[in-house]
Amino acid sequence: MRYADAIVPPLSSFLLPLSSLTIVVTHYRTPEILWECLRRLELHAKDAVKIVVDADSQDDTLEELAKRFPEVTGVWTENHSLANAVNTGLKLAKTPYVLQMNADVYIEEDTVSAMLERLQNPRVGMVSPRCKDKTGKWQNQGLPYQRYYQYLALTKAKSISVSWVHGCCQMLRRDVLENVGGMNSSYRFYNEDIEWSWRVRKAGYTCELLSNVVTHLGGSSTPKNPLFLVEGYRGGFVLSQHYKSALYQKLHRAVVIAEAGYQSRFAKDDVKRHAYKTIEKMFRNNQVDESPFGETLGTANSQFTK
Repeated sequence: MRYADAIVPPLSSFLLPLSSLTIVVTHYRTPEILWECLRRLELHAKDAVKIVVDADSQDDTLEELAKRFPEVTGVWTENHSLANAVNTGLKLAKTPYVLQMNADVYIEEDTVSAMLERLQNPRVGMVSPRCKDKTGKWQNQGLPYQRYYQYLALTKAKSISVSWVHGCCQMLRRDVLENVGGMNSSYRFYNEDIEWSWRVRKAGYTCELLSNVVTHLGGSSTPKNPLFLVEGYRGGFVLSQHYKSALYQKLHRAVVIAEAGYQSRFAKDDVKRHAYKTIEKMFRNNQVDESPFGETLGTANSQFTK
């Protein structure tokens, strides 16, 4: 962990117009949360181009969007994956900077300007702010991120280079996007943000976590389907296969088998126990190529359990 490069001019010295930014907001069946998200974008990023990608809502969300926020472009896509929804919006973006974010992220006054400022350094490829939950506490994003948060708090640095940046709110430049491409939709849910960040770093850029803060409600549109748990473990191992050594993969697999074996016996409810049994079988048989989801996140893959 290190301080990010500090050779960036102050924001006042370049004052990028927000019209140089496209904000892609991905949404799934939480319209009231979406309205608040857009209200804050209208307040703090008024001149940015805004696109809402609606993943298969079964209501009048897009019609209501056109009434409430006529300046925002709304587009529908099937609920294949989070990555597919993000990529749908990225393909429509034509500006030099692109911010992709979940509908349950509420930005602050300085969020967008700080992200734009940091991306003026050509070595920085992707940036993301810190997240607080709706109670005002730092969001639990795992041990590495807790260390990053603590480091930023202790040092009062504006940003630090990190292994990956959280997918709820990521900004990158057009040249980086054209170099590395969008998210990988073979990661159906979870891990797509890590893979995207690692691809950015592999291309020679840094990914940086800013000290600036957003509120991330988190999980507001994630169903309680146990297949999401299975997909999370599957995608995590696919990441290891693509980016880690053979020894790391062997250790990863052994740890998951041990954890899944324990949880399949002692998890608190039958649904989780069954999910962990599926995970244990999947890893013991080394069958991680098939996602448990079908054509959408609302359907199961009939080939998965064969």
